[in-house]
Amino acid sequence: MHSIDVFRGLIVAGMLLVTNAGDWNHVYWPLKHADWNGVTPTDMIFPSFLFLAGVSMTFSFAARRRKGANTAQLVRHVVVRSLLLIGIGLVLNGWPKYDLHNLRIPGVLQRIGLCYAAAGLFYVALTRKQNRGQASATALGGAAIGLMVSYWAMMKLVPVPGFGPGHLDNVGSLDAWIDRAVFGARHLWFYGGQTWDPEGFLSTMTATCNVLLGIVTGEWLRTERPERRKLMGMAVAGLLLLAAGVALNPLIPINKKIWTPSFVLLSAGFSLVVLAALSVVVDRWRWRRGLTPSLVFGSNAILAFALANLLSPLEPLVQWNAGSHAQTLRGVVNGTLARWMSPWSASLGYALLFVAGNCAIVWLFYRKRVFLRI
Repeated sequence: MHSIDVFRGLIVAGMLLVTNAGDWNHVYWPLKHADWNGVTPTDMIFPSFLFLAGVSMTFSFAARRRKGANTAQLVRHVVVRSLLLIGIGLVLNGWPKYDLHNLRIPGVLQRIGLCYAAAGLFYVALTRKQNRGQASATALGGAAIGLMVSYWAMMKLVPVPGFGPGHLDNVGSLDAWIDRAVFGARHLWFYGGQTWDPEGFLSTMTATCNVLLGIVTGEWLRTERPERRKLMGMAVAGLLLLAAGVALNPLIPINKKIWTPSFVLLSAGFSLVVLAALSVVVDRWRWRRGLTPSLVFGSNAILAFALANLLSPLEPLVQWNAGSHAQTLRGVVNGTLARWMSPWSASLGYALLFVAGNCAIVWLFYRKRVFLRI
């Protein structure tokens, strides 16, 4: 399914685009996260990556079983891969100065690793005695519902010392309090006032649900049902999840930063609808024109993400004197573009150039068929 790589590539490109603006004071709203409650297109990027990790897991594990892998080997694979993702995430968080006293411990790759471990081990346990290594969609969906209900019950009912129960902000929520207690304020997300972390410990419970729903989708795609029926089923399920997320919003606000259950449903529905649409265009209609950049990113997602996180922190360190003040590469490029277009377009232009430069580097690996596998 080339559509999976194309979707993953679009997600990686989106990640790089929204995290490398030329001027953070001039960013179009779709390229920013919601301030707190609510949702923007940018908020759909990370959950879609987790969803695709679940979809891909089903095909990967099936291939390993066909090659003779037993349960112990699959468990070892899940654990090792998860630890590697967490380790790479910590290395990237500290780059390039490695101030361990203030090192942020949570992060994107760390969350992916934890979610992959939780969902992967549960999936292995379910498929251990199933025919053809296929798991029960009912059990997977039930696990996702159980995690969402448990998370929301804790967030609303468990009293937080000094605040009480039910707070849903970045200071008094149970999620924020646990992050400060487990990691310490010095090791949380720098731009949140270091009171909480968007990839914190407790909300990883609900983020795991996106992986589990991706596994359900992968199991559906692996069945012998007609392709048309499978795609229609994905589209209908996606629309139902989108509607459920919106319907729950008055009771459970849609919020990516604390990854509420309504956000899980909305984002999983979005992922299903987009994957179904791409499956029609890319796999059924075999449309390939203009998709090479997506395939480049999608087939080497970890390399592209790591490369961006190695290059981006170096940019402010490269400075030279320009009259009475120092200039950075970002400042020069963004300033040059701003002479010809609006500040918002110039900021977007810099981000697009960054994505294009990253793609050019990763394309060299793609051309040589070199892929970073974890």
